[in-house]
Amino acid sequence: MSDSTPQTYTLEILAETTGVSTQTIVLYQEHGILPPRYDEDTVRSLRRIEHLRETCAANLSGLKLLTQLLDEVEQLRQELRARR
Repeated sequence: MSDSTPQTYTLEILAETTGVSTQTIVLYQEHGILPPRYDEDTVRSLRRIEHLRETCAANLSGLKLLTQLLDEVEQLRQELRARR
């Protein structure tokens, strides 16, 4: 595997790495909160989702909305950085 190819994980490895159950990961995926491909971005996203769930006591719909908003904020930040 070349250095430019992102490392991907199995469901089991993702669960082990993050401490989130496989059932929860699949549930997040089914609700469109997580992508079907598990890589380093997914690890970061899953940790962020779990943090939001714990601190905001958000349900699945709330988690989806929060992650979409945070993704949009990050995209806007990247666009601003690119303009400088």
